[in-house]
Amino acid sequence: MKPGGGYPDSALSGEALDLGCGRSPRPGAIGVDVVPLDGVRVLARIGDARLPFRDAAAGTVYALNVLEHLDDLPRTMAEIWRVLRPGGRVEIEVPYFASVSAHSDPTHRRTFTYTTFEHFTAPATSGWRANRHTWFAGTTDTGVRFCVLTRRLRFGRAHHSLGIEALANRWPAVYENLFAYWFPARALEVVLSKTAAS
Repeated sequence: MKPGGGYPDSALSGEALDLGCGRSPRPGAIGVDVVPLDGVRVLARIGDARLPFRDAAAGTVYALNVLEHLDDLPRTMAEIWRVLRPGGRVEIEVPYFASVSAHSDPTHRRTFTYTTFEHFTAPATSGWRANRHTWFAGTTDTGVRFCVLTRRLRFGRAHHSLGIEALANRWPAVYENLFAYWFPARALEVVLSKTAAS
């Protein structure tokens, strides 16, 4: 399907979409990419305007190693929210800011911290988290809200074997503020759930 060519009839509610899938979309998912490779069922520029799917068309969206290539993360997150059904999940993998690979690819536009995706959740009302900025993508006006289900910093074998991965995921704020450059994680894995519009 060409970009802007309408909404695919095959995107039935509850199906999975794999954004930026390349040659290997997740099993059972509709592969979406800008390049017409084997496995891509829908051609679309993920960071541009609207994704070519109906509102609430998908139960799961995969965004694995794609968000770092996009110019407008808030708009993309709003589009992912739009195409997810209520309670739907988005599974994300992005390069961690301290990783060499986050900076070695010249097509990367941004890096991510452990708290980046909190900007797309409801603001905390008390405690130190209440000081977070959650105004990206117009979330307070549009009702675009996610709930963080899981987050995990992923490391290479050596750091995993030494227990650094376990410690970093147990105390992420301490790790990120004091040890991230000494023992850099490679990637951040996040699972978000779509919450109802405010």
